[in-house]
Amino acid sequence: MTPGQHFIISWVTANTVKLDRKSRICITMSGLLPDLDGAGMIIDKINKYFGTHTGYYEQFHHVYCHNIFFGLSFAIIFCFICGKRISVFLLSLLTFHLHIICDMAGSSGPNGDLWTIPYFYPLLPDIHLTWSGQWELSSWINSLIGAIFFVLALIIARYRHVTFFELFSKRVEEVVYETGKGRGFFKF
Repeated sequence: MTPGQHFIISWVTANTVKLDRKSRICITMSGLLPDLDGAGMIIDKINKYFGTHTGYYEQFHHVYCHNIFFGLSFAIIFCFICGKRISVFLLSLLTFHLHIICDMAGSSGPNGDLWTIPYFYPLLPDIHLTWSGQWELSSWINSLIGAIFFVLALIIARYRHVTFFELFSKRVEEVVYETGKGRGFFKF
């Protein structure tokens, strides 16, 4: 799935229980941070611009940050950042694993190449998780899932008075919420 879809799924998951803003941000980040290992795409594009071909994205994406040790590390870090709350630890692990599941389900390439997840890397680097039913990244299924979670985010905004803009700035979130409320977006 795309980072935007991971973002909205993680934010909605972070709002399944009543938590403070810092906790919601940390939980959401647990569902986004696995894509840090996709930064090779930027290096590949820069190198291509200068006439050099590299394959860092294909080589490293879904490796270093898509494993249980990465997920556990950040769940523990965020638990301590948020005051040792077990709910932050568990929801951080959940959003991390939702990221993994979404990638295994909806990230195949247009030519049918399946992404695999070395879940136990670096301890057991040769064991990879995959699913033969994986659909294409640009499929209607991913779009539908993203749309469903966006609607859930609107429902959360209506009843909890928070939006996913809280990750960027509390002030921006207030402006977005008040504007949306004034235009009837949060009236059901």
